[in-house]
Amino acid sequence: MKQISLILIFVALLFFMIVVIRNRTTHNAFTKGDDRKNMLMTLLGQNSAEESGVSLGAKLIRRVNENIFKIKHVFVADNLYGLVKRLVIPLLFVIVVEAMNLKFLHFPSVPIAIVLTPVSYIFWYKLLLKKRKKVFEVDFTESISSINGAISSGRTFLQAMDDYSRNNSNKLAKEFGIITRRLNFGDSPEVVFLDSWKVYPYKEYYFFIVAILLNINSGGRLREVLGKLQRSLANNTAMEKKMLTLTSEMRMASKITGAIPFFFLILLKFISEDNFNFIFEDPRGNMLLYYLLGSVGFGTIVIKFLMRKI
Repeated sequence: MKQISLILIFVALLFFMIVVIRNRTTHNAFTKGDDRKNMLMTLLGQNSAEESGVSLGAKLIRRVNENIFKIKHVFVADNLYGLVKRLVIPLLFVIVVEAMNLKFLHFPSVPIAIVLTPVSYIFWYKLLLKKRKKVFEVDFTESISSINGAISSGRTFLQAMDDYSRNNSNKLAKEFGIITRRLNFGDSPEVVFLDSWKVYPYKEYYFFIVAILLNINSGGRLREVLGKLQRSLANNTAMEKKMLTLTSEMRMASKITGAIPFFFLILLKFISEDNFNFIFEDPRGNMLLYYLLGSVGFGTIVIKFLMRKI
């Protein structure tokens, strides 16, 4: 049992390492909040340097608060039922796995719960984050088209945003309504749009904010800029769909290949329990288990590294 607990801990560490490698190899200047903010302030001709007197502890606390803010906006729903559902689904998954384990596999329950609970919430967070990004892309493309059409008909940008927020009920429309009200109350456009960008920290929205603020501060043809942004969004969406189509077979094959050893390991419990017990209880069988985890884990890391741009 002790060896099984160590194996589960090893799997958890391996998963954490995969997440860290994924994040470090795919980040760039437009995925860093401070970099975007500094670049934005530079474009506006304002001072973007950080205060030299800020301590490391204060910076760390600020970074933690920013991460909590991002997680909150992913899990928070429009109603109490949606919020409870998003928080409970990973826990229900852990309970189901524990029940199946107690009935069929008889692995130690405590290590499984300790490892599986944070892993399930991380996976669930990633799924919600991806879903939120897809919803944003659809709503944002629609909003750009609506705002650009309103500006072409003679409406001001602020009036166009207000029209979109009144005629639509999605979350982006609500955010545009908040922006409109704050600007009407006299808040600084830089502060208003930077606060809005924290809610939607996506590069498309960042370019939209840059275009708006540059137009406010230095003037320009906003309709043409929004038109180019709209065409760029459409091209990026088409290219992404084409890329996913071309790589779908490879991605599915890698997932199936990685799942096959674990599937047959569970199947072994029912077709040959003696061999199953040999793998988990005998030191010689543990070597096979270590080889399985090591080979699958190493292969997963290699695939994630090769497909980090996809």
